[in-house]
Amino acid sequence: MATRNPWLKFKGLLQGKGRTVVKVISNNGDGTSTVQLRGGEQITVVGETVAGGKKAIMKDGQLEYEVPDLSSVVIEI
Repeated sequence: MATRNPWLKFKGLLQGKGRTVVKVISNNGDGTSTVQLRGGEQITVVGETVAGGKKAIMKDGQLEYEVPDLSSVVIEI
């Protein structure tokens, strides 16, 4: 059923949960890795393509690829 709600239409265009930069804590040896989110929470995700101690992109609960370990800056306006 089609909706007239613009917010629901917009949400329908989005693909999954988006991408997140995570730090890989360890590869678990069973096709999964333990990663640390920005807030410090550790979760298990699918994939072992990135070595422990490196940063990676996580998309929809899966490791995608390694990213450079750059510092981040928060600017409040």
